[in-house]
Amino acid sequence: MKNFAQYKDGVGVSEEIFRTLAKYSPEGVFDVFASDQHSSYLKLTNLYFKHIGIDRKPVDSDVKEVCLRFARRLKGNATAALFNHLAYLSPNFRDTLGREIMLIGRLEDTNTESVDGGMGQIARFSVQPEEVAHAVDGFKILVKLNPSHRASWEKNIEFASKAFELARKLNKPLFTETLLFQLPGESKSGFAKRLPDGVVAMAKDFGPIGHFYKTQVPLLWIEENGKIIQVSSPQVVRDAAAEMEKISPRPMLLLSAAVDFEQYCAQYGIVCDLISGPMCGRAYFKEAFTDPATRNWDTLEESFARIALPRIKLIRKLAKAMSLPWWHKFSSMSDEAKSLIRPGTRQILSVKADFGY
Repeated sequence: MKNFAQYKDGVGVSEEIFRTLAKYSPEGVFDVFASDQHSSYLKLTNLYFKHIGIDRKPVDSDVKEVCLRFARRLKGNATAALFNHLAYLSPNFRDTLGREIMLIGRLEDTNTESVDGGMGQIARFSVQPEEVAHAVDGFKILVKLNPSHRASWEKNIEFASKAFELARKLNKPLFTETLLFQLPGESKSGFAKRLPDGVVAMAKDFGPIGHFYKTQVPLLWIEENGKIIQVSSPQVVRDAAAEMEKISPRPMLLLSAAVDFEQYCAQYGIVCDLISGPMCGRAYFKEAFTDPATRNWDTLEESFARIALPRIKLIRKLAKAMSLPWWHKFSSMSDEAKSLIRPGTRQILSVKADFGY
C-alpha cells in the first residue's frame, strides 16, 4: 500500500494515522495535556490527603478519580490528552474527555526494571498495544535513559522499536518520550550538567523510533538546599534544542520534566520555533493539590480549573503563534493527504490593541 506521507528518513505514514492527526489538528499545532504520571499522581494525591486531613495512602482508584475530574475540565483546551490505562479503560472515559480531543494512551509500566544498582532503567509494557488499541487514538511510551549504561540503552531501543512496530501495525501514531534520569547518589546540579549532552545523545538514537519525539531540554536553574542555582544559559538550552531538531527525523514535543511552570514557560519560549508543541502535565497543575481552596474532590477539581487552564491557554497561544506544524518533517505527502490539512489557518483569540508605538 502506498504511503500517505513519508518522513525524511524514508519511514512511511499510513492513511489512517495521517487522517487521525489531521482530524484533531488540521492547522498543525499539537499541544498535548499530559496526565499519565501514575507515580507522581500517587505522591500528589498523598499531599492532597495530608492537606485535607485524610489519614490513608492513595491507591489506584484515587488516581483514576483525579484523572476523570481533570479530563472533564479539559474540554476545548487541548488538541490531545495523554492518560494511563486506569483512566482510558474506565467506562465512559472518552465521553468525559470529549470526542474533540485526541486521546493518547500510555503503554509502559510506571515501574521500570532497575539494573546494576539503579544505573540502568529498562522500560516494559503495562498493557499490550493490541489489547487497548480500541480505546485510544494514539500510543505513548517513555524510556528512562543513562547514556553511560549501554546495556539498558540497547534494551530500551528494543522496547521502543517493538512499540513502534506494533503502533504502525495497529495504525496508531506513537509518541516516544525519553528522559535522562538522576543517577543513584547524584546531586541535582551534577544531573543538570549532564543534560545538554544527554538530550542530544537520546535524540540521535530514539528520535527516529515513533511518529513524535517528546523530549526534555537543559535546565535553566535548580533549587538545591533552599537556594536557586543557575545551571544553563538560555543559549545552551536553545543550542541543545537546535541540535535535536537537526538530528531528529520526527517533530518534537517539549515535556516539563517536573520543573515548575515558571521554568517551563521560559524553556518553551526559548525553543518554541524549533518544536511542534507542548506535552506538559505537572507544571500546569501540581499546586492545585495543596491550594488553600482545595478541601475535597470537588474543590480540587475547581482548583485545577483555576490554576491549570490559564497556564494551558498561555502555552497553547505561544504554540499557535510560533511552533512548527506536525507535518514539517515529512519529505512528501500525497495530494489526498494535503487536502486534509489547512496550512496558514492558525488563529489566536486574544485582546487586540494599538498603543501607538
